[in-house]
Amino acid sequence: MRLNAVSLHAIFLGILVFSAALSLRFGAVPASWSDVARAFGAAPSPIALAIYELRVPRAACAALIGAYLGLSGLIFQTVLRNPLADPTLFGISSGASLAVVAAMGAATAFASPDVAHAAATSILPIHLVPPIALAGGIATTGLVVWLAWRDGLSPLRLVLFGAVLAVALNGIVMVMVLSLSEARTELAILWLAGSLYARDLANFWPAVPWGIAGIGVIAATFPWLSGLRFDAHTAQALGVSTRVATPVFLAAATGLAASAVSVAGPVGFVGLLVPHAARLLYGTRLSHLAIGSAILGACLVVASDLVGRIIAPPIEIPVGIVTSLIGAPVFAFLIRREIRRTRP
Repeated sequence: MRLNAVSLHAIFLGILVFSAALSLRFGAVPASWSDVARAFGAAPSPIALAIYELRVPRAACAALIGAYLGLSGLIFQTVLRNPLADPTLFGISSGASLAVVAAMGAATAFASPDVAHAAATSILPIHLVPPIALAGGIATTGLVVWLAWRDGLSPLRLVLFGAVLAVALNGIVMVMVLSLSEARTELAILWLAGSLYARDLANFWPAVPWGIAGIGVIAATFPWLSGLRFDAHTAQALGVSTRVATPVFLAAATGLAASAVSVAGPVGFVGLLVPHAARLLYGTRLSHLAIGSAILGACLVVASDLVGRIIAPPIEIPVGIVTSLIGAPVFAFLIRREIRRTRP
């Protein structure tokens, strides 16, 4: 018997809290549950203080990224009517990454020589990363729509042009990364792998307003989303203007994906996997799917980051690599299923 949506939300919120607690407990530095408890006390020990200042913000960043990408993936798959649609495959993550890396290069070029060659973190102000990533993501989305437009938007053409553009942009990003100084090249490559290493609340808070704006747009126009599941003629018969609704939802989903990229770089396949899992668990009601996708996405990224940290400590596997290892075989399975479904 299928559980109702409220029960499922409660179960997965519990799993999210449990995964986050484990992420506070385990890591490169050994800690106990008492250390975790003391982290929120009045006089924490040095280890407990490290948990509070490093692991708590990291878990929060992971949950934020997962929620943004899970909801973004659901919107893309619904609007494009394509089960293989994903912010990464659509080229948005690549466009956002290109914009951030280009800004890093420009900041380095105009900085003084001693600052430009320092082996510290990026000299690009953290609060500027989300809007820069958002601008890159929106520009990429606009370019994909322009390339795919031919008497309307075909979901298949959108995905194909997005995938081709993503490959091209990734190549440009790597060229730009290799042109940076050696220290900054290592930092940029780590960021492009989707790493939560050294992420703190300074990375978390700048991405929150942009995500709230994207979620607000989706919530305000949510009744349109049901109509966009059908072709343009059916949607218009239901009173939904696809010329208005489609760009609005694509822009909101792009904003969520770009905000996630701004925190830890591109984290692949979350937006592809999570909506499919949500449909298996919640059915087809979009309101349940939206909330479920956000919660499941947060669970996936928090758990993946935990796995990447405990496999071979003190070495950390970036969360983007872990999600890609999970997502690649599932993506292959989905492609195979779509080919069988559409085969005459």
